[in-house]
Amino acid sequence: MKKVEIEVLMATYNGAQYIEEQLDSILNQKDNRWHLTVSDDLSTDKTPHILSEYEAAYSQKIRRAFSGQRFGNAKDHFIWLLEQCKAPYIAFSDQDDYFYPEKIGKLIQRMQELEEEYGEHTPLLVFSDQCVTDEKGLTIAPSLMQYQKQYFSFFDYRSILLQNVVTGGAMMCNRALADLALIPKDRSKIIMHDWWLAVVAARFGKISYINAPLGIYRQHDHNSVGAKNVASFEYIKSQFRNLDKTKQAIQNKKEQASLFRDTYKDQLGPDDLSFLIDFQKKRSGFSFYFSNRKLIHGIHRFVGYTLWG
Repeated sequence: MKKVEIEVLMATYNGAQYIEEQLDSILNQKDNRWHLTVSDDLSTDKTPHILSEYEAAYSQKIRRAFSGQRFGNAKDHFIWLLEQCKAPYIAFSDQDDYFYPEKIGKLIQRMQELEEEYGEHTPLLVFSDQCVTDEKGLTIAPSLMQYQKQYFSFFDYRSILLQNVVTGGAMMCNRALADLALIPKDRSKIIMHDWWLAVVAARFGKISYINAPLGIYRQHDHNSVGAKNVASFEYIKSQFRNLDKTKQAIQNKKEQASLFRDTYKDQLGPDDLSFLIDFQKKRSGFSFYFSNRKLIHGIHRFVGYTLWG
């Protein structure tokens, strides 16, 4: 196999319950061309002790990074890790997930196929489906994408601004994408690192989806985001019960779109700017969402935008 350098980035916080299983799943990858950098966000459980043990036992494969600060959220923690990483290929790992043995091998294979076609200087992102389980490992849904009613037939950056479809623990990006995504110095308007990387890749490069689960997404009470059965009655009811939260989520998307426009405005065309300006408005209006309805995943999301966006 061609010699490559793949850095897996893991951000941890009070993950002692699941982290050994995840670390073992990474160590058991069939493709061994990886190195793991893990940073802990001042955990109060046994997570730091477990990480130290693994680092000592697998010093050639695992390295701990120390930021000297408390992030308090996954987004800032992962972005900090990404800034420290100089590898040509970067994968991401949540502390509570599980990698199937072929995961890294299949991600890098698809990534290299894209680079052969589009060149290594093109921002590229590859991601796969995941199996959704509960905290005990029992399957909730065999497909995260289907569970969340997300499309993968096309990747338009405007659609991703409206609804992210890329899960961080399922993806790999190349150096060109990482460098381009890290341009903004103020990242307060970025919702999540994976979301931002996906938007940048969709507009300025390429995204490729592997339509098969290459790992487990574990659903429990402490997920940073969590998988959502968005077509379920319970989920729809919760959106109406928590209108302030729903409205804020839409506002956060508008602010992220504003950051995208301000950051890359010199590289955007008139159609891009027109869409972004209209989406950034406090109320974009029914006509805006109706004209862009093909970009919105599902009638429930369309209704939500037209009511509150």
